[in-house]
Amino acid sequence: MLKFLIVAVLLGACSAFVMPPKIPIKDAQAPPTPCCLPKQFEGNLHIITGTVQAGHGELSNVTARQSLDYTNMMMATEVLHPTNIRVIDDYNRMMQYVIMQGQCTATKITTKFDNCPFSNATYLGSFYFGGMQGLMMDGYQLMVPDAGTVTIDVTRNGCIPVTAVTVSQSGATNPSISATGYVDITMGIRDPAVFNVPHPLCPSEPDSKMPSTGFGLGRL
Repeated sequence: MLKFLIVAVLLGACSAFVMPPKIPIKDAQAPPTPCCLPKQFEGNLHIITGTVQAGHGELSNVTARQSLDYTNMMMATEVLHPTNIRVIDDYNRMMQYVIMQGQCTATKITTKFDNCPFSNATYLGSFYFGGMQGLMMDGYQLMVPDAGTVTIDVTRNGCIPVTAVTVSQSGATNPSISATGYVDITMGIRDPAVFNVPHPLCPSEPDSKMPSTGFGLGRL
């Protein structure tokens, strides 16, 4: 029971900081055709995560910049706060590289990289974000292996992600919830060098003892 209470409190904190109000559309309409995320785009993320470990709640705040290239099957994430970390996901080789403090670790990726994840998702409804003159949004919910339940809002025009909430799977040893806000989204990849894996710093073979890390849309 204590775990559920702590998670509930953390959920409220995450929602208050990251999720602005959204107004449901009164006139019910048929669900829209599931959209696909842009093939190439970049943006900033602010992630608030609440985790319960040994009965104690922990709250973390992460600011990062993410570049997603579904054409070339690459994703790059640079954590800007609280510490500098680079994460490069190469979905051609199904390898993830984490560069931190002059060291690099390599692990196998187990998640897929699909810019059309909503075809098998549950449509939750459409909303005006920030008021009746705000953004027209569509909400979806989907189950992601090893992550849990993801609820994500995307713009009707362009399928741009705006907010996402991830709740860990039921019965998880360390239950968690994270709320992500996406801002300053731009189309295309300004500098493809963000996907360059530093060699020989990064090993060519994965460390099987280490799990891969998912940031933002890397979990879908």
